[in-house]
Amino acid sequence: MKIISIGLLAILSLVAIGCGGKGETREDEKPLARVGERYLYPSDTEGIGQGMSDKDSLYQLDIHVQQWISDQLMLRVAEKNVKVTKRMERMVTDYQSNLIMSEYEKQLILEQMDTEVTPEQLADYYGENKEQYQSGIDWVQCHFVKAKRSLEGVEDLRKWFKSSDEADFERVKLFCAKNNTMHILNEKLWIKYDKVLREVPDGSITSRHRNGSSTLDRSDDNYIYLLKVYEYRDKEDATPLPQLQTEITRIILHLRHNEILRSIRRQVYEEGKSAGRFEVFK
Repeated sequence: MKIISIGLLAILSLVAIGCGGKGETREDEKPLARVGERYLYPSDTEGIGQGMSDKDSLYQLDIHVQQWISDQLMLRVAEKNVKVTKRMERMVTDYQSNLIMSEYEKQLILEQMDTEVTPEQLADYYGENKEQYQSGIDWVQCHFVKAKRSLEGVEDLRKWFKSSDEADFERVKLFCAKNNTMHILNEKLWIKYDKVLREVPDGSITSRHRNGSSTLDRSDDNYIYLLKVYEYRDKEDATPLPQLQTEITRIILHLRHNEILRSIRRQVYEEGKSAGRFEVFK
């Protein structure tokens, strides 16, 4: 049998949670179930199974009906064995008050909160809170190509890769696509440094390559390795902003949410104070 705290049982009893109050009947609806004098109606189950197939929706509805019956049976037993005290009545009043306030606050948030977070706002928050985001991971923005030495045109590839000509860069991309060559050619994309490190011979990448002052051009018996670093961040630095964008967006929206609620409560308090709607007795 389901174990429910005495306080919760009192709340269930007093507010008749589970829909269909005691003795309530509705002429415009046919009930789905009854326990004693309490009824469950289709309107009480609105939204259950929404978006599911007809079969799954009916299955979810059946689960809900059975759960409602179980709860109502438990409630009948509880009502016979638990004496409702003043403390429990206060709990019910507090629960109802909090529920009403919560619904009203949700409505105001939907009406007032701007849910758009601009790149500038993301950058500002990131800049002010970088110290919180030490990554513990090395990151790199780079161009990297690992190509088989046996491929036709690899020497041209070396020349194109080191060129600053945009046309040569397009030739690099075409070569990699044509030969299904491993490559990273988006310098704005942050990559975990270990991913690059695993693809080159040990000791190939030096500080000169990491700081961008030199382009890596290395080969072994099987491959050539080309690497140009645009920015490198070691594990002591902050995690790059693109990796944190979702998290920071969520934080900014949460801060806006809380500020709107604080502002509303301040406004309601000041209006109540000015209108003499409350007083404190000493």
